[in-house]
Formats: sequence, structure tokens, C-alpha cells
Amino acid sequence: MIPASSKDLIHLADSKYAVVIAVSKRARRLSENNENDADYRLSTMVTKALDEILAGKIKVESKGNS
Repeated sequence: MIPASSKDLIHLADSKYAVVIAVSKRARRLSENNENDADYRLSTMVTKALDEILAGKIKVESKGNS
């Protein structure tokens, strides 16, 4: 799997920070579910999280400054 480029991710939210937070939260959930797996690698979980976000399975929410 090839990780997504920043150009692919920039249009998903108002800020890069929101995308990073969404990816990290999803990767953490994936890693918690797979830590007993023999092929477990955190980098793989981050790549899976990126793929899910790009595919639209996970929505990135940005909170505006009000």
C-alpha cells in the first residue's frame, strides 16, 4: 500500500490539523483492535486509516473558530 499524498488529503477538511487528528484517532482504534495480530504494525494502521478517510468511510470534521 502506498500512503496518500498531502495533495489528496488537503481537500478533505478546512485544515491539515483536522485531517491529522482524524487519521490518528482512526489509526488508534484500528491498532487497539489488531494488537494481538501477528502482522501488527502501527504504520499499516495509519495507512489503513488514510485509505478509509480518502474512500469516504470516515468523515473529517473541522471545528471553526467562533
